[in-house]
Amino acid sequence: MQEFSKKRLLRTENKSFFDLSIYEYIGYFGVLESDIKKLDLYSHWCKVSRASTMLCVTHDNGEKFSQIFINTGK
Repeated sequence: MQEFSKKRLLRTENKSFFDLSIYEYIGYFGVLESDIKKLDLYSHWCKVSRASTMLCVTHDNGEKFSQIFINTGK
């Protein structure tokens, strides 16, 4: 990440459904991929996020996603 970009990445006080820190970057909110890598579901996340038009740092319904992953393993 370039120095200019790092200055705009701000950690918020909020946490995600998976207890990951939420960051703000030029008006967008999300979590870092490096934090997602620490989760057991990272390999599944890589598969399902490829065709997503959303930023990789966002997810609107973490609870629904986690239930699907827990129930199906995918």
